[in-house]
Amino acid sequence: MLPPRIATLLDHISRQIASNQPERSEHQHRIPVEYYFSSAQYEAEKSTLFSRYPLIVAHSSDLKSGTAIAHDAYGVPLLLTRDADGVVHCFLNVCRHRGMRLFDDQTATARQGVACPYHGWSYHLDGKFRHMLKADAFDACPAGERDLVTVPCAERAGLIWVIPSPNSTMNLDEYLGDLPAELNYYDVAEHVTYRVVENHYAANWKLIVDAFLEAYHIRVLHRDTIHPFFMDGINSGGQMPRSGTNEAQGPHFSSMVARRPAQEWQGQGSLSPKNHHELRELVTPSHAIFPNTIAIYHPDYVSLISLFPTGAESLRWVHRMLIPKEKATPEWQPHWEKTFELIEKGVFQKEDIHTAVGIQRGLRTGANAYLTVGRVEAPLADFHREVQAAIASVS
Repeated sequence: MLPPRIATLLDHISRQIASNQPERSEHQHRIPVEYYFSSAQYEAEKSTLFSRYPLIVAHSSDLKSGTAIAHDAYGVPLLLTRDADGVVHCFLNVCRHRGMRLFDDQTATARQGVACPYHGWSYHLDGKFRHMLKADAFDACPAGERDLVTVPCAERAGLIWVIPSPNSTMNLDEYLGDLPAELNYYDVAEHVTYRVVENHYAANWKLIVDAFLEAYHIRVLHRDTIHPFFMDGINSGGQMPRSGTNEAQGPHFSSMVARRPAQEWQGQGSLSPKNHHELRELVTPSHAIFPNTIAIYHPDYVSLISLFPTGAESLRWVHRMLIPKEKATPEWQPHWEKTFELIEKGVFQKEDIHTAVGIQRGLRTGANAYLTVGRVEAPLADFHREVQAAIASVS
């Protein structure tokens, strides 16, 4: 059975195909160009979106029991661990003795815990203090005072979230709403990371989000790569309802772009896929997980893209290719290699990212005071409204 939101979007796609009328909003919108280069805007986003909101740091498959990961992309040194019981933890990656960084590896085995490379103070994977050399050289202290500093962390539907501020609290279920049900429908937790690529680009992070919130550009920008697989202009999407309601809108977005086979199915009566495998042959679904992660559900794998601002006009791009666990085998490797080359180097780098960098170069010229958002691009305006509302809520 299709989750309600997915069924609604698919019904919108079906009606568009039947009428040959793409979905349109009532109004066009404008986005001030300053949103993409203002230092004040950048600092406001850092102190709200990237300090107070639950943010994705890893796929569950990246962190096996008895391993640890250093994560610095949110501007705070974080240490992720999974203990022997399978529980995920997150701490500041800082020794409680003299403040040395504890761990540098992206992923490494740490079954006995982690030890400071400066003086050897060590900690269990649950953050509890374990051992120090020459303990008699130090005064006694209250229980727990030497434990690692905890950062709010939780795992849902195959993804790991943190709030990169140690004094914060996180109500992840309320924040995510119905999103985990859809992630579970697409079997995200049953995937594993095949490859991660990381690069830095001279563009504001929101320009990349913009690109994945509309399908208007596919016909032109992707004409030599993925456009032949899609129907022109047939797509549906927008903000997801908050949990338990069809009215109040949350910050996350879901969308679908119709693939060519959808027209044939529609001609036979209706779009009625039996499972997510059939659905992904008809449409390419995606999520924009607020604020900075895009999940794209290709026919046989998932692209999980996280965007980390490194400045007002620069970003760190991390693309994690997730593949079905049962296909993470040597015989499938040539297929995944070819697929990764096409999507990362051909579509993302040469087309989507190249465009974002090109836009950034022109923003300060004065050619435009605003960027125009047409009636077939409405989710962009909704996304920027959510960003500004988040900033305003704490100012």
